[in-house]
Amino acid sequence: MLLAVFIPGLGFKIYGAQRWLKFGFFTLQPAEFIKLAYIVFLSSILAKKVRFLPFAVITGLICSIVLRQDDFGTTAIIALMGGAIYFLSGAPLLQIITLVPAGLGIAAFFILTSDYRRERFLTFLNPSADPQGAAYQINQILIALGSGGIFGVGLGASRQKYGFIPEVTTDSIFAVVGNEVGFIGSMIVLLTFLFIVYRGFKIARFAPDKFGGLLAIGVASWVGLQTFFNLAGMSSLLPLTGVPLPFISYGGSSLVTTIVASAILLNISRYTKSTSNSLSLSKK
Repeated sequence: MLLAVFIPGLGFKIYGAQRWLKFGFFTLQPAEFIKLAYIVFLSSILAKKVRFLPFAVITGLICSIVLRQDDFGTTAIIALMGGAIYFLSGAPLLQIITLVPAGLGIAAFFILTSDYRRERFLTFLNPSADPQGAAYQINQILIALGSGGIFGVGLGASRQKYGFIPEVTTDSIFAVVGNEVGFIGSMIVLLTFLFIVYRGFKIARFAPDKFGGLLAIGVASWVGLQTFFNLAGMSSLLPLTGVPLPFISYGGSSLVTTIVASAILLNISRYTKSTSNSLSLSKK
């Protein structure tokens, strides 16, 4: 499915990134569906036996294909999501300590060897260098967030969403949220996401078996990481990554997969154990 985006006539590009499949009147982004499939597959393997080689091969293969689609943000999310599942499945701490600098080195390499990723990183370091070019999007986002003030301009009253902010309904949707509901409303949105992630890890802790626990960890990590990358990009704490905000960004592929993942999480919670009977994941 990931490789299908490279088939002429089926896969197509948007802004130079070849990430989508076109089927008549609708499109799909395979990478969004792969996130869910990856969580399920990796959890099933590590639930049986914690082994580094299967984890490394599966994660490396998927990340290399997604990166080939010029989707660095999704690549980072998949890698970190997989790392969380692997670590909490009972992997040796020494392996994790080794993987962190290796991962940072690989990320730095791919950022510096790609013109558009390097430009985005330099824009992050100095947004005022090219305000009408590479830094236009982040500057408009910050204007929208700043002009929202404490309480916002009111629902539906944002002017920044009309032709000023690029990708206003997808990657940059939080800028409109912050503009219309202000700091207070934005904090409510952030706390809602934090609660979802907290509940996900709590469900994982009391899951009926190791597979269910790892699956819950994967879903919670997915929502948490994707929210972090999106909001950190919106507030200029990280370079813009182009990842959607879960449950809020307009986009069928992202919305469908996050809803399905949430349904899986809720299903696991139906069979959770009581606190007194809970076991650590590594002992299940």
